[in-house]
Amino acid sequence: MPRKKYKKITEVRSFKNVFDYKNENIKQELLDYFANDKHFTLELGCGQADYTINMGLLYPHKNFIGIDRKPNRIWNASKNADKLKLKNVVFLIAYIEHLADIFPGSSVEEIWITFPDPYPRRSSMKKRLTHPRFLDIYKKILISDGIVNLKTDDTLLYDYTLEVIMKNNLRLLKETNDLYSNTNLSDEEKILTKYEKQHIEEGKKIKLISFGL
Repeated sequence: MPRKKYKKITEVRSFKNVFDYKNENIKQELLDYFANDKHFTLELGCGQADYTINMGLLYPHKNFIGIDRKPNRIWNASKNADKLKLKNVVFLIAYIEHLADIFPGSSVEEIWITFPDPYPRRSSMKKRLTHPRFLDIYKKILISDGIVNLKTDDTLLYDYTLEVIMKNNLRLLKETNDLYSNTNLSDEEKILTKYEKQHIEEGKKIKLISFGL
């Protein structure tokens, strides 16, 4: 492992705005940090957490949590949020499979899945973050009218997610295979991630699906 990466992995857990799902009292630690009774908005596989950070800036009175299983990625996100003095943004080192063990029922109002690995092979389908096994997890923590948002450049994942929504009779709230051809976008939809900018430069169309469970 490169020395710089190892340093980040060992250092990141000492940051005040970083939490680890392995901590025995993780639920209470998150509640104590925010010290309010507002719902959470999660960004899954957040990486540098462009969405978490920018939504934190847009909505200073809401609670945002960027989640990634790789501590070295969260190191960068934590530093960026700290520079901006964001007190309503934290980061969680965790696997998506553990969300229902971390968050109480009806504690999350919105989930953003931003440019996840599409896992194109059929044998890896269960790893897609919009697979029914993950939707079952999200349902356990979302409020009754909570929203799941997928933003992707991948046509296969986009089509697959629409198929899952239809097969499971879920609430399709919005879908577009060319997001930026629309003029009436919300502030959240306009947020550009690092990888999204690269995709746009390459001429790829950005796709968005918003749905309820």
